[in-house]
Amino acid sequence: MHKSTLTLLLCARILTALPPPPAFRLPDDVFPTKHLINLTIDPSRDTFEGWARIAVELKMPASVIWVNAKDLTPKEASVEYGGSTHSARVEARGGEFMGLELDAPIGPGRATLSIHYQGRLDAKSLVGPYRRKVGDDWYVFTTFTPIEARRAFPCFDEPRFKTPWELTIRVKHGDKAFSNTRAVAEMETSDGMTEVRFAPTEPLPAEVVAFAVGPFDVLDGGTVSHGTEIRVIATQGRGDEGAYAAHAAAEVLPRLEAYAGIPYAFGKLDYVALPEGAFGAVENPGLITYRASVLLVKPSEETPEKTRAIRAVEAHEIAHQWFGNLVTQASWEDVWLSEGFATWLSAKLMDQEQSPERKHLGAIVARERIMHADNRPVRLAMKSRDDFKRVYSPIVYQKGAALLMMLEGWLGENRVQNGLRAYLQAHRFGNATTDDLAVSLGGVPELRSVMRSFLDSAGVPEVSGEILCDPGAGPSLSIKEKGPSTVPVCWRADGHGHGCAVSGGAVTWPRGSRCPSWFYLNADGTGYYRTRWNHAPLEALPHLTPAERLTLVYDLRAFKKAAGASELLKQLAADPEPEIAKAAEGKN
Repeated sequence: MHKSTLTLLLCARILTALPPPPAFRLPDDVFPTKHLINLTIDPSRDTFEGWARIAVELKMPASVIWVNAKDLTPKEASVEYGGSTHSARVEARGGEFMGLELDAPIGPGRATLSIHYQGRLDAKSLVGPYRRKVGDDWYVFTTFTPIEARRAFPCFDEPRFKTPWELTIRVKHGDKAFSNTRAVAEMETSDGMTEVRFAPTEPLPAEVVAFAVGPFDVLDGGTVSHGTEIRVIATQGRGDEGAYAAHAAAEVLPRLEAYAGIPYAFGKLDYVALPEGAFGAVENPGLITYRASVLLVKPSEETPEKTRAIRAVEAHEIAHQWFGNLVTQASWEDVWLSEGFATWLSAKLMDQEQSPERKHLGAIVARERIMHADNRPVRLAMKSRDDFKRVYSPIVYQKGAALLMMLEGWLGENRVQNGLRAYLQAHRFGNATTDDLAVSLGGVPELRSVMRSFLDSAGVPEVSGEILCDPGAGPSLSIKEKGPSTVPVCWRADGHGHGCAVSGGAVTWPRGSRCPSWFYLNADGTGYYRTRWNHAPLEALPHLTPAERLTLVYDLRAFKKAAGASELLKQLAADPEPEIAKAAEGKN
């Protein structure tokens, strides 16, 4: 080739190259309103074919439109706008994006992006769409949380972009296909495939869209509550092992509906048992995935421990159907609005299965573990793929849940439940922030400050107290705080009931009232803080609930220099409640 000709070709190529992709998040000038996805999947092959049609709203004129895509190979693209179809140059860029470039700007207004592409079905990965061979059969599963939907289709893969989704999946004869909604049509195609069309979803973020393809066993678990159909989908030969999981779903779902005050909103409830999974479970509405080891149990091997564990994990995932799916965090920084809530609600449901005296004990043990690991804020900015290694830290789950337990102890159970119902109704099928939650819980001036300080700082606050007995002025309880957070301290005192104070100060009782012989600074054991005792509260012990005794054990273990701490711990090691005795002996 002549040198001048080569130069001209290179210059032309440079002139048509796309501009640099976004840094990580998509820009705000294009907003999706619907995703339509058509896939052809053969689990025995390591690639699949796809078409994505995305309806968008352009807020300003644009000649380049970015969508999320990873490990996808674009083949062709076009954009429909103003009644015409415009061909578009399409290119994968930056590892996380695909750009569509037009010859001239279009917008503002509505447009539809159409992209034909090829994707990968990895036999070793556990994220995106992936495949596994079980026995002689191949299966395809998906794990899209938090940013892996872009491996399956070009899309707007951020939680703030909630749209309806319509999926159509072509599968080979003998395979079944499942997704978030019911199949509404199946037809044989001329090439011997079966095309399965699914009903449109409610508005969902990309990360909880899901599908599964393969020669599955399907266990019918019947219907429950408001006509919700329950099924367990497992690899061949394991369907019967899902019987207890279906039974548990029928128990757990109505209890969560009763708490939320809103019926389950996603039609059917399918469980998919994964041979392997990146997580123990993922809350995809209508198609929740669980590791088979977490979900399945042979009827002959059911034990109280195994069935309770299945109910607990199901309670967590079904709780997400309200907190995470019905109302989705507006950004990844607020993922605690999903994971913290599911952790907290699961613990509440499991508490309902025990005597009232054992309330909060499991949550307090979990809180103690996270107190020892509290070295980062709950909320962190997510600015790169590497940042997402920390998005599902145990801090998010357990400190988020502990904050909710503390708010409930401070504000009261009825007030919190009513506030959460208002929150769900106000943001139904939309997005919300921590500030939106504070508005719904409302009415307490310090609430927003308490929530922000606990979510945006690391470390465990400390509180201490002292009874001041002044015959002339009346007795009072002086509360001092130390640490990174604004703390609601809930107390109990001999002869004076209980109450709460925020950010230290003093609690004063009427002149002439009796001076308390004892006090306790973590009523019901719900507060996320350590109480530093100068003297072990021996006088209080007969009056403490199990949750308060367990919290006391952990506080005494943390501050061993308190006078009488060793003697009181020995006494608590003989407590009739096993969790307290184990904690006093240092075993949990």
